[in-house]
Formats: sequence, structure tokens, C-alpha cells
Amino acid sequence: MGKTSFYPNFTDYIGSKLSYKVKRYDFVRTDDTCALYLQIFMNKRRARFPLHLSVQPEYFDQKKQRVKPGHPFAKDFNLLIEKRLADINKIEVNYRLASKTLDLDLLILELTNPTATSDFITFWSEEMERQKDLIGSETFRQQMTMLNKTKRFKNPIYFNEITEDLIQDLKTFCKVKLKNNENTISSLIKSFKKYIHIANRRGIDTPIAFSDIKNKSFKGNRTFLDKQELKMLDGYWSSNYINDTHKEVLSRFLFSCFTGIRISDNRLLKRENFMENSIVFTAKKTGKFQRIPLNETAKKYIDLKNLDKEVFTNEYINRILKEITQFLRIRKKVTFHVSRHTFATNFLMCGGRVEHLQKILGHSKIEDTMIYVHIVEQITNVQIHNMDEILN
Repeated sequence: MGKTSFYPNFTDYIGSKLSYKVKRYDFVRTDDTCALYLQIFMNKRRARFPLHLSVQPEYFDQKKQRVKPGHPFAKDFNLLIEKRLADINKIEVNYRLASKTLDLDLLILELTNPTATSDFITFWSEEMERQKDLIGSETFRQQMTMLNKTKRFKNPIYFNEITEDLIQDLKTFCKVKLKNNENTISSLIKSFKKYIHIANRRGIDTPIAFSDIKNKSFKGNRTFLDKQELKMLDGYWSSNYINDTHKEVLSRFLFSCFTGIRISDNRLLKRENFMENSIVFTAKKTGKFQRIPLNETAKKYIDLKNLDKEVFTNEYINRILKEITQFLRIRKKVTFHVSRHTFATNFLMCGGRVEHLQKILGHSKIEDTMIYVHIVEQITNVQIHNMDEILN
């Protein structure tokens, strides 16, 4: 274990789970130097932290873990090494005094960007980059949108500022200044909570824990298209005056209106996903394998020869859907996800069973599917009162 001249007792405490050494890589660069790094061990894990210094192999003392005096910048380089070792000491002491748990990931984060453990915005940004390849491009884009909205509200946001009042002010800002609806605000708070949870798990304290942040759900407010509106879209789709772009976008949208698949899965459909009278695929969002039977209506919207073509982006697809619905004077805000709500609602109104709908939609919890049951109940409650008009 390496020792510092400033803190000789730091690495000698009994029961330490942290140790480190200053080392050099064996690889010799074209300028005949080798890079120096910190090799850190903590709780049976190892990390290499770059020191952004490099010297010729003969100028590094592996026993003393310092640059030899003969090097022209030995004094400066050794001061930088001592500074990094002192940083490690300071970080661990601070965590010990605060009775907080320090793990290897948090130590590296503190060394790389100290503000990330004090500024929530920095932490959120860096954690998203760490998870970028895991959460998928669509989720990344959505959460980046939520992060940018939060930045517009306040930047930086220090962890010790995160209280109930701040969260309420954030909601008010989104509603009043950004004109966001309740669903959008709910999605933002959901993302906000996610990264507070990660921070709390890493030992970063906040005045209000993630579990205490209340987030009202607005799942019941879901736009869907009724039979008449679907007929209007189908009529335009089969017309002679529809242009190629509208036709391509509307084909995929209407296919999802009669299958319920998400845009992320729709965009990935290839010929091999079609087997006899079903589509089979692994849902991008959930990772679940799904098999959905195809009705005759859904089949007519998919041309297997065109599935190999490059698919438009989500943003472009939604922009074209807006053009189409405005042209047809459909007065609803239609995005691609409306196709999923349209399928679910009409499936139940046509007599489908809720447990079958749960399986088709790939919901883990029946409660998520029951939202559509409640929507259908509201519609039928309104429709029964329409009978009053029979004798009027």
C-alpha cells in the first residue's frame, strides 16, 4: 500500500478496506515514456485511475512510487502525485466523519469530478453517460429531455437544497413557465427520483430521500382514436392522393393501432419477425419475448418488401403524424404512442378479455392494464346516457 509523506498514518489504520499504489504501465509510447496511474483496491475491487503524467521507465522508482530526482520535472510531478494521494485521504476522512459509506465507484467519481457529489445536476449528467449503453437510446433521449428541463429550472442544484419545497417549485416552473401538462411533469419527477435514488444508494445524503418524493400518477388520461377516426386514417392510407412519406408513416402507425406494439419495437421489425399469422420479437423496453397474433387488418398495413428500408426517427414520425391528423381535421394530439392506447381501448370495447390484453401489451402488472378497463367504463357510462336522445 502506498503512503504519503503528508499523512503517514493514513494507510496504516486497522481494518482498512482501501489501498492504493502509484504504478506505471509497461507499454512504452513513441516518445519513450510510460504513463503513470493509481491502482486502487477497495472491497476486493480494483480500479486504475490515470494521473495524466508520463516519464521514461528508468525515471520511475517503483519501490518509492515516485519520480526519481534525475528527471527534469521530478519535483512538480511528485507534488502532483502527493496531491492525488492527499485527495484520497481527504475523501475517505470526510466520509468517515460523516458516517457515510464510501465505495470504489463513489471514490472514483469524487476524484474525477468533486462537484458531482455536491451538485445533483452534474451527478445526473455523469450517471446518464455511465448508463448510456444500458438504458437504450430512446430512454436516454427522454431522460436527457427531463434533465434539460431541470437545468432550465435551476443549475446547479446542490444535494443539500433538495427539499419538498424545491421539488414543488420545480413542478410549478414546469407547469407555469414551460407549459407542461401533468403527464410530462410526472415523467420529469420520475426521472428526478431515479437519480436521487442512485445518489442516496451511493451514500450521498439529501434532506428528502427519494422514497419520500411524491409523484402523482396520471395514467388514466390516455388519448386514443375511436372507430370513426381510424376509418378516416384508413381512408387516407388507401387513397390515391397520399404521398409516399405519409403512406410509410401511416402504415406503421396503423399497424400498431391493430397490434399494440410500441414504436421502439415497430421500428425494428424485419421479415424474420413475421411467422405465419403472428409477429414474434423481444420487446426493447422490457426484454420480454412476445408473440402477437395478427388480425387481417394489421396484415394489410405491412409490406414485407419495405421492412428493410431505413426507418424515420421518432421525432420525424410524430411530426408527420401531426401533419396527417391536421389534414384530416382530427382534433386530438396524436403521437405514435397513441396507437398503443388505441389498440388497448378498442380491443376491450370489441369484447377482448383484460388478461389477454395484459399478455399482448407485455404488462408485468395487471394494474397497468386495468387503466384501459377504467377508460372503457367511462365511455360506456357516457354512452348509456345518449339513449335519452332516442325519444327527443
